[in-house]
Amino acid sequence: MMSNTLPDTLSIKRITVALDGSSHSKASLNIATDIARALNAEINGIYVEDVNLLRMAALPFAEEIDRLSGRREPVDSAGLERSLQLQARQAGQMLRQAAERFRLVHSFRTLRGQVAAQVLAEALSSDLLVLGKTGKTPVCRKKMGTTAKAVITSGTTSILLMRPGFSIQEPLLVLFDGSHGAAAALVTTAAIADKSTHIHVLLIANSPEKAEKLKESAKTLLPPTCNVTFHETPWTDIAMLQQCIGMIGSGLVVASDTEGTLSKESMHELIEKLDYPVLLIRKSTQQPLP
Repeated sequence: MMSNTLPDTLSIKRITVALDGSSHSKASLNIATDIARALNAEINGIYVEDVNLLRMAALPFAEEIDRLSGRREPVDSAGLERSLQLQARQAGQMLRQAAERFRLVHSFRTLRGQVAAQVLAEALSSDLLVLGKTGKTPVCRKKMGTTAKAVITSGTTSILLMRPGFSIQEPLLVLFDGSHGAAAALVTTAAIADKSTHIHVLLIANSPEKAEKLKESAKTLLPPTCNVTFHETPWTDIAMLQQCIGMIGSGLVVASDTEGTLSKESMHELIEKLDYPVLLIRKSTQQPLP
């Protein structure tokens, strides 16, 4: 990795990953492990037993549809309890195997409650929260999940919303507008990237002169051996930014919703529309930028 040391204001020493047995959950664990290795961080896994689901299953009129026969059957609330406990054990085992393979300090807890509330509460004691970007069902996989939306809009911790099929070994893309938040995003990207990883920096500038200044500023934040390509865009329109990011064709997108050119609401809208995993940095550098 390029570096395992970040300024104190950007230090990521505790990573929490939310696990639920889905493919997105497994991808979240893989990238959380990679980042923990790069930054020498500890990894904390959680599995939340959804109290809303358990309450619905306990209702006398609750039914489920058998996937094979199509028949309606009463929900087996005891069976649901056993299923959740099994998923929790499998999630814990998956975390332990991944962490022990790389000798990472790790922990795992099973929680019960409303999923978004429990994840948000756990994030408060972490420097980075990692979870799947979309829901578990086929329909929900087409859009951002409710828990992901909650942590984006209500959380204050840096967040990584993961999708299967991506890794930090693939090209990374950073949105850079010269703000302190964007600087934190760039420094973090360089810290988690492998030496061979290509970093794309998308400069958000309304003129060629501004773009050149941003480029020089970004260079001071990157290691001299960094494999980097700079791109420019004058647009802050969400649809145009989405198109620019798609044309570059990177993997993980790294950005900040702190004091940047885009409003916090616009950044959240962009994140929801992107088909890429996103690392949202919510801490900023405190020193003046060049």
